[in-house]
Amino acid sequence: MRRTIAIVAAVTAALALAACGGSGGNATGSGGSETGAVTEGGILRVGTINAIDSFNPFHYIESQSFNGFIMLYPQLVQYDFENGEYVIVGDLADSWDTSANGKDWTFHLKSGTKWSDGQPLTAEDVAWTANTTAKYASGPTAVMAPALAHLKSAEAPDPTTVVLHYKTPVGNVLAQLEQFFVVPEHVWGKFAVGDGKGLKTYAPENDLSTMVTGGAFTLKQYEKKGTTVFIPDANYWADKPHVQAVALTYYTNADSMIADMKSGQVDWVDQVPFNAVDVLKKDSNIVVQQIPGAETTNITWNSNPYKDENRELLDPEVKKALSMCVDRDKLIEVVFNGYADKVESLPGTISLYENKDLGPLEHDCAAGNAMLDQLGYKRGPDGIRIAPATTGKYAQPAHKMQYEIMQPTTLDFNGPRAFDIVKEGFAEAGVDVTLNIGGDSTAAYEIETTDHCDPATNSGYTGYVDPDFMLSVVTKGQWCSWSDTGWDNPDYDALYEKQGTTVDEDERASIVGQMEQMIYDNWVYTQLVEEQYIDAHTTAWDGMDPHLNAYAKMYWTRPFKAG
Repeated sequence: MRRTIAIVAAVTAALALAACGGSGGNATGSGGSETGAVTEGGILRVGTINAIDSFNPFHYIESQSFNGFIMLYPQLVQYDFENGEYVIVGDLADSWDTSANGKDWTFHLKSGTKWSDGQPLTAEDVAWTANTTAKYASGPTAVMAPALAHLKSAEAPDPTTVVLHYKTPVGNVLAQLEQFFVVPEHVWGKFAVGDGKGLKTYAPENDLSTMVTGGAFTLKQYEKKGTTVFIPDANYWADKPHVQAVALTYYTNADSMIADMKSGQVDWVDQVPFNAVDVLKKDSNIVVQQIPGAETTNITWNSNPYKDENRELLDPEVKKALSMCVDRDKLIEVVFNGYADKVESLPGTISLYENKDLGPLEHDCAAGNAMLDQLGYKRGPDGIRIAPATTGKYAQPAHKMQYEIMQPTTLDFNGPRAFDIVKEGFAEAGVDVTLNIGGDSTAAYEIETTDHCDPATNSGYTGYVDPDFMLSVVTKGQWCSWSDTGWDNPDYDALYEKQGTTVDEDERASIVGQMEQMIYDNWVYTQLVEEQYIDAHTTAWDGMDPHLNAYAKMYWTRPFKAG
């Protein structure tokens, strides 16, 4: 996954330039103690270019919110990073076991746990959250529902035991549950009535005096476009944070954030802009940590088979030809300052089952032009190709191949410069594109789909070590929820269901590989680059491990003031 935030955004009538999941290997920084001495207390001042838009795990867009959920809410399990790989460890659950048929998972919880208001935090809260999420999975709780795919019911036989009953064996239960957050029934229960829409519209951040949490931190202050302050929860039931508080400041200007870090006003930047990495590496007071393979940036094509316009862009050969004209080496050098690599798969190199046999996409615009010529897209007098008139249900008159690229404002790189490079390549192919900055996947959804879903259900997403979620995004089942392409392929959807219930690891890997091949062959996305994830902190602080960003509470509880 992309550590802090992954943005898969807007698709116009034609296509979109966006960024989504992926992450990777070993940090150059240790992520552990550099001095060996730990000083308790201090306010950890964190700078970020990623905003928190909600503290409701059933309704959010920006995945920095996911980091907030990890700080504030219990999970049954979480990831740790040990000996160069991700491993599942407990959070609220101390241990777990499964039945012989693989359908029943029993989690043994820590005892004596409490919510931030002092009320008991028990297995009843876990079972209620799970059952409620499953009940409204096709509506208000759709965002978190994939974490409980194939769940039949949950029960709490006693306060420290919860049993999840699945309809069928599921091969990746623990990886899915890392994305499941438990909320207090005594607060949220009043919203789980009728159509359950209150579960989605509830905004706990609007009244912090009534907000109840159950993680390592609770919320003291929230400013969507300013500083959000987290303080340790006195009732937290695991390893306490070393800090007195975390002050997370959202910057709309990355240069200002880096200047504040260099002047000592910021202790930790959770994602360093690519044009600032080399500068920070030269500062002896700053530690730069670098992980290869953080986030994949792609062109997201509007692949809705029922759309009325620009249907030539449903042809994989057209999309492939245009993709061959995009200079990815130039993107890496100019936009990412060299801190990115080429990528072919949607899940990226972090995936347990990355299909390494895809592509590679070659930069060969001459061949791309030859493909377009052969397909019958002739150039007009101005050099722009013409899509011929068509007949039938979706008949279109002849029209110039001119499209709009919608680009979100929350990209972590120079989006307009990236667009320029894409535009240059498309122009060489005889296709003209214009840039539309703004909007998010909600705006994209209104363009991509033809039914009458609530557009607010669609949002950006993050991916994980297990590829299930990334693969789910392009299913028809995620229309009205996470879909960012409008693709509808029943054969792919059938494979998605099959991989989710395949327990044998080799068999599941084979199915996932087929799915990645289908995505690639249909050019649902054009994968451009996989960014490296780079963070930085001052030498006054230590214990930061970038591998754990958005994966574990330890990402926030382990940092400490260096002695």
